[in-house]
Amino acid sequence: MSADEVVALYDPDDVCGRVVGAAPRSRVRAQNLPHAATGVLLRRPTGEVFVHRRARTKDLWPGAHDCAAGGVVHAGETPLEAARRELAEELGVEGTELTEVFTGWYRDDDTHYLAHVYEAVWDGPVRFVDDEVEDGWWEHPAVLAGRLADPAWPFVPDTRRLLATGGLLGAGPQPVPGGRWEAGETVVYRWGREGRTRSARLARVVRHDDDGLLLWVGHGWPVVEPRLVDGRGIRELPIEERFTAPRARRSAAWRGQGILMLVPAAPTAWSVWWFFGAGADGARTFEGWYGNLEAPHALRTTVLGTRLVDSADRALDVWVTPDRVARWKDEDEFATITALGTRWTAAQAPGIRADGEQVMALARAGAPPFDGRWTDFSPDPAWPVPRFPADWDVPHVAGP
Repeated sequence: MSADEVVALYDPDDVCGRVVGAAPRSRVRAQNLPHAATGVLLRRPTGEVFVHRRARTKDLWPGAHDCAAGGVVHAGETPLEAARRELAEELGVEGTELTEVFTGWYRDDDTHYLAHVYEAVWDGPVRFVDDEVEDGWWEHPAVLAGRLADPAWPFVPDTRRLLATGGLLGAGPQPVPGGRWEAGETVVYRWGREGRTRSARLARVVRHDDDGLLLWVGHGWPVVEPRLVDGRGIRELPIEERFTAPRARRSAAWRGQGILMLVPAAPTAWSVWWFFGAGADGARTFEGWYGNLEAPHALRTTVLGTRLVDSADRALDVWVTPDRVARWKDEDEFATITALGTRWTAAQAPGIRADGEQVMALARAGAPPFDGRWTDFSPDPAWPVPRFPADWDVPHVAGP
């Protein structure tokens, strides 16, 4: 560790991580500049977490306990590269797979950074290579959680909060209780798989009743979307490469005029969206319905009170015109992913198509929610643009 090492500076308003400059570590600390840092939770195959005591020479929280090996991301370095480097430097662990489980901004009077939290399974020796760690041991998660419940235990505040926020010791977001969410509340609607959110959209609750959860997404509201690692859109690739090329998450804004999204009260493998455009006079016009085929939804509330809707996209969708003519959408993408077998099997594909047939039948019959309700909807003009909460990226649960 050097006070003169060059640290990448990050945009504090970007939840995915956008590099905007660089500065010496000494200035980052002195001015509490926004940067990025990594933390790796090292676990045994039996589940124990490695806990260590920081060296008394550390520039932050010397001598305190921690269970995340990590440090700042250098200029020109990716978070994954930084995580691997720090794990090798602090604990002598190399060659193990790192799984990113959570990202989120942390800020206090001493530091301000975008945390990239990883997990790794390791059953080999642990060595304190660079003198940043004085001691360490394996701890059962329940014992560690008990220690963390004592605010007087000398444990670094950033990992303490990140563990609680992300539910990384087992106390994650709970299913929504019997009560309904209130109109105007912010909801993070997330699609993902294998525990990781791939894309997310901010919405506000319009109503939550016997019809289900109705949400509004406004023009220009923040979203997280997958892109190719070079920044291009996924659909710029030929379809045979589209679902195997490496991707990265990027912050963006909803480009449409605004949409309503309904998560039906009865468990379904689809949601329904109302699309709106602008007429010649500038007035909002209803353009049609979109049946988005996706995994059954998981509604949860985090320890910070954030409302989450988790699902997993299934590529095949249904478009319904205002006069209720229904047709398939993205059949080519559905066929390509089915052939790959990475998200669902060929044996499961007919069941997904049957979900789409159910949406089509409801639309052709003019049955709810295709009975004309909410086609003249106008959002509350007092709603401000929502912001992604600190715990928007806790582990994803729905799918495949």
